[in-house]
Amino acid sequence: MKNDQNLSLAKKLLKSYSIETTPNVYNKYGKFSDIVNKTNSIYITYLPDEESIKVIDCAKKLKIEGFDVIPHLPARTIKNNIELENYIKQLAEVCGCSKILIVGGGGNQKGEISSTMDVLETDLLSKYNFTEVGVAGHPEGSPDINKDELKNAIIQKNKFAQKADFKIYLTTQFFFQAKSLIDWEVELNKLNNNLEIHAGIPGPASIKTLFFYAKSCGIGNSLRFISKQAMNITKLANSKTPDKLIYDLASYKNKFTNSKLKKLHFYAFGGIKKTSDWLNSLQKSDIIYKNNQFISNI
Repeated sequence: MKNDQNLSLAKKLLKSYSIETTPNVYNKYGKFSDIVNKTNSIYITYLPDEESIKVIDCAKKLKIEGFDVIPHLPARTIKNNIELENYIKQLAEVCGCSKILIVGGGGNQKGEISSTMDVLETDLLSKYNFTEVGVAGHPEGSPDINKDELKNAIIQKNKFAQKADFKIYLTTQFFFQAKSLIDWEVELNKLNNNLEIHAGIPGPASIKTLFFYAKSCGIGNSLRFISKQAMNITKLANSKTPDKLIYDLASYKNKFTNSKLKKLHFYAFGGIKKTSDWLNSLQKSDIIYKNNQFISNI
């Protein structure tokens, strides 16, 4: 019975997921209506070398298609509050967005803005009627921010959330083992965190691809986990799906009902079509969980 409850929650999490893309990937396909279910939110990555106009254009096109769109706002990529307001204003008034994800952003700081809190404290998100704001969470730490700064950021974001007129939640960096999030939430509870958690999940991809992303993002535990699997060279050509990770997270949430884990957010490292096709197949099938895999119960 316990396993059935875990599988039931896993199925529920697999229906309400969000997924991430880039302007370049969107331009490759021209539209996502035939790829992604419109009940699922789409995040748009804003990379350090990206042009904001491309993110805005992508957001507008996805909104026209009928998607719930959540563009990124990388704080350290924005030069000043004038540029910041222009970006937020266009997302709201040109694209019709009311949701956004604020991250510190990779690369060097380009101007006066240094953190997510700098953006939140401008009150521009309230001015342009944003209703939901995601902020970054790091279950395995960050190569750019030390542990004390990460803890302080969680405390500050929780304090700000108490007075904000929009919902604030945590969207995490990707990880490969449920233990990463479980251990992190123990630490968050010590900080009196009240923000819900959207867990970053790596979509189907080869071990080689996953290793590349883990290494490039400096994710310690996940990098060691992937390295052990990569010792078997035959796995480099195979597609890895995060079945066990999702099931283990469902099991954890069933056991600890006060967990703030609410949603899964997929990083489409193996491609958005590959990730979406896999998720769609799981949604349409009567699946069981066996040998650490979701299997269609035909």
